[in-house]
Amino acid sequence: MMRRKQHIPDIDFDRFPFGSIKKLFEEKKIFINYDYQRGDVWTTTQQIELIKSIFNSYSIGVLVLYINDDDQFEILDGQQRLLTIKKYLSDELNLRQSDLKPYSELDYQEQMFLNAYSVGYLKLKSHNPETKEEDIIQTFLRLQEGSPLNKAEKINAHRGAFKDAFKTIKEEHKIFNFLGHDKRFRLRLICASLLHLELESDFQHSVFPSLDLASLKSSCSTYEESISKSKLKFFKGNLDYLLRSLNHLLTAITTRDLIPFYLLVSYLRRNKAGNEDLINELSAFCADFLQKINSFSVYDTTPPDGMEESEFFEYLSYKTEGRKATSSDSIDFRFNFLKNKFKDFQPYVQKDPKRLHDIEQKRILFFRQQGICPECSKIIDFRTDGSAHHEIAHKDGGITDDLDNAVLLHERCHVKLEKKLRKQKNNSQNKLW
Repeated sequence: MMRRKQHIPDIDFDRFPFGSIKKLFEEKKIFINYDYQRGDVWTTTQQIELIKSIFNSYSIGVLVLYINDDDQFEILDGQQRLLTIKKYLSDELNLRQSDLKPYSELDYQEQMFLNAYSVGYLKLKSHNPETKEEDIIQTFLRLQEGSPLNKAEKINAHRGAFKDAFKTIKEEHKIFNFLGHDKRFRLRLICASLLHLELESDFQHSVFPSLDLASLKSSCSTYEESISKSKLKFFKGNLDYLLRSLNHLLTAITTRDLIPFYLLVSYLRRNKAGNEDLINELSAFCADFLQKINSFSVYDTTPPDGMEESEFFEYLSYKTEGRKATSSDSIDFRFNFLKNKFKDFQPYVQKDPKRLHDIEQKRILFFRQQGICPECSKIIDFRTDGSAHHEIAHKDGGITDDLDNAVLLHERCHVKLEKKLRKQKNNSQNKLW
């Protein structure tokens, strides 16, 4: 069996004096790469215990640092320890529940003793410039295997087009402003999960990926090189629809409910005929649906006032499935439940998969009309100008293959006719009001 060549970076052991760490941060000699690092997550108790260990001259373990291209110490293991030391040296550590004195209140001898404490570290520098990015990430992930890195942090540590996409979209799209804080990359994980669903779901066969770690890592690998611009544009369009239809309701929505709502939007944009008013339709439906599922607890056994027992048990099954939020079966069940409820609430016509007339159908219309546009009564040049129009609108059930429901028009005449029909419809609706 052919074996991979071992990746062996240069490794040196060295020490920082405790008192130098604050200055190393200030001079940007120590670098925290927030592309994969999780920020300051230790509790105050954990931080105090570390400082106590140092006061008692106990070992706090060895840090692992990588020398990056800017000659900085990039932290692979030991970020929480270094941040805690920096906070203590800066008098920023909350010591109210301890007997420790702030660093600035230590006498000269105490400070000298503490400053001399050695913080040991392994210094890595990769041999191979072609593999150094992968070396960094894989070293970081393997060092954290015994630590409580969550799923978001592990996915965030990967590189490539998929990671770049969900990181950038999370930073730029306003929907994430409504979904709370990004502590430990929570919002990046939501964005990654929705993008994963968009790229890997098969609506036609009702097949959806799970959102477990292995499945998300597969997208990191599949889309390591690139994601098509059209798919990313459609994904961001779906987020626009969600934002505009749910708006402030997003501040109270759970991630497990956001997932089927996202899939509903993606499905309707693909399959519903006539989406001019989709935002308002979604807004009304979502408000009604969310009110119903949040009117009782998953532990309730009787319906709330005003809800029929049969409806209660339907919605209860939806909430129960939500507890398995990341499994493909749960996603499938909740999406289809939501889709059917939307159709009951807002009946619509399924989009004709053959939306546009083909060349042969246009030719039939051309000769049936003897080459004359029925709108302006002028000759159509079939080679350069001819646009087929559904006399019964596609969104109202007009079928493309039914040529009795079609005429061939000049492109400009088709545009004018569509504008006229929309104006007539708006005037008719205004009269009703």
